Amino acid sequence: MPSYCAHADVSAFLQVSNFTGDTTPQSDAVEAFIDMAEGRIEQLTNHAWSTAKAIEVTDERCRIQTVQSNAINIRGRIQLAHYPILIFSKNATPNFTNTNGNVKIWEGTSYVDYCDSANNKDIGTLVTDIDGDMWTDTERGIIYIENYATHNMLNSSPAGVDAYVSYEYGTANTPQDIKLATIYLAAATIAMNDDLNLMPEGDDSMDNSTKSQKFEDMAIKILKDNRRLDRDMTMARGIGGFGVGRVVNQWQLPMQS
Repeated sequence: MPSYCAHADVSAFLQVSNFTGDTTPQSDAVEAFIDMAEGRIEQLTNHAWSTAKAIEVTDERCRIQTVQSNAINIRGRIQLAHYPILIFSKNATPNFTNTNGNVKIWEGTSYVDYCDSANNKDIGTLVTDIDGDMWTDTERGIIYIENYATHNMLNSSPAGVDAYVSYEYGTANTPQDIKLATIYLAAATIAMNDDLNLMPEGDDSMDNSTKSQKFEDMAIKILKDNRRLDRDMTMARGIGGFGVGRVVNQWQLPMQS
């Protein structure tokens, strides 16, 4: 089921009648084109752009960076590869307190699952919940671990993997530029099929294949202009976290956007 746009958006863009079960192409076919366009955008941007399209990551291997600030003792900081974080489990709704799994931290002799209620860890849902054992900045994909230095784990984690994190990520509400790029890509698929006769050609108009290429080029331009392509986040290992035992002051960290 399409999430980034509807088939009515595509018909409005092409200036044709609404797609139905009796049109060519049928509405189901257009929705399939939209699904393919959404999949392509997710591949190009390395991201999901609605909650319905959330992407699941299982046991992402993480290093933990130690960070110090004026207000808080030395703490651990995990920068996940993807963001925003929607959920740490497969529950129907986001739940950061009793998820029974998926944030496993090395504590010297074994990995301890901070999200498993059996381990009695206090989990905050906001970056300001600094009194818990763990708290999260869901928008930037960052997990903080309280008093991380006391565990002295950086020197002993197996194969240098300080944590395994499983989560789902994506942008909850589809941005307008992503919606427009999806419309362009779906329209390109329709326009390239001469047999559909949806794009009347005249002496002063482009042929269908040229129109299709123009639509696709515009979709890529939208993604490029808005810096959506190859979307990523500076990783902890790139700002000191990969160096064993290194402590970085909070104010030295690069600003994230």
